[in-house]
Amino acid sequence: MRKRKFGSAAAVAALTGVAILGLAPTASAETPGTCWDDYENAVSGYMSAYDKVNCDGYLGMAKGNDLNWGDNAGSFRGTDKNRASSLVNKGNYSEVKFFPGAGGDSNFYICLTRAEGFVRDLTDDYWLEDRTFGSVNNSIGSHRWVPRNACAFLAV
Repeated sequence: MRKRKFGSAAAVAALTGVAILGLAPTASAETPGTCWDDYENAVSGYMSAYDKVNCDGYLGMAKGNDLNWGDNAGSFRGTDKNRASSLVNKGNYSEVKFFPGAGGDSNFYICLTRAEGFVRDLTDDYWLEDRTFGSVNNSIGSHRWVPRNACAFLAV
């Protein structure tokens, strides 16, 4: 019985020593970061989209407009359409206006401002703040850079 207690105590002491020396396992590349991390590391002048909440599952980034995320042109292509669940805006001068379909000119949209920086979870955002039209999550089909006064409906 004493051997077990000593063994357990020794194991705890050894692990504590390893942690104190800085030899404890650290976070791996598999550990997801946060949107704040992605925002801090984003390239200035670009917007980025992610497949999962909390800015995980990087889809791509864009400096200019991409009026069809489902085609084979622009920054977002093919299967990127209708997959974004979180976004980062590190634009220099403009806001990003997202639309549910191709073309970038629908009355239904949501904006991510430079002041917001990122939206970590689109599941609680709705096109035109209208729950009947549906969630923005997994339904972005295009985006356009616009001035701040073009945005009445913001991602939150």
